[in-house]
Amino acid sequence: MASSSIRETDLYAPIKLMLEGQGYSVKGEIGAADIVACRGDEEPLIVELKTSFSLSLFHQAVARQAVTDNVYIAVPRKRGTAFRKSLKANTSLCRRLGVGLVTVRLADGAVEIHADPTPYNPRKSKRKRENLLKEFGKRI
Repeated sequence: MASSSIRETDLYAPIKLMLEGQGYSVKGEIGAADIVACRGDEEPLIVELKTSFSLSLFHQAVARQAVTDNVYIAVPRKRGTAFRKSLKANTSLCRRLGVGLVTVRLADGAVEIHADPTPYNPRKSKRKRENLLKEFGKRI
């Protein structure tokens, strides 16, 4: 499927099917959210859909965190080294932001979860901190 012919709506059905398989009731285009899923008394789950990674996708995800901690972004899974590198970097960014990440293989509708939403808790590097303070101390 050519990138120009991919639409956000192509991602909806596979993600809805996956979430319904986990016991969620799923609806699209609720308020500003692309997908909202509810299960029992749990916090709602929101999925923002885009045809590729973009800064606006991350802005939307962060904005949805004002509603719920259960926020995912979803993009089509593509082939090639460039996408694999982008996926790795964006998975790391999602973890730092506390946002989940899902890809959808449009050829067969396979959904893969690469990261689940978690509270923001960055790891600190003692070595990097020491080097920073060492250099700071040397400067005049």
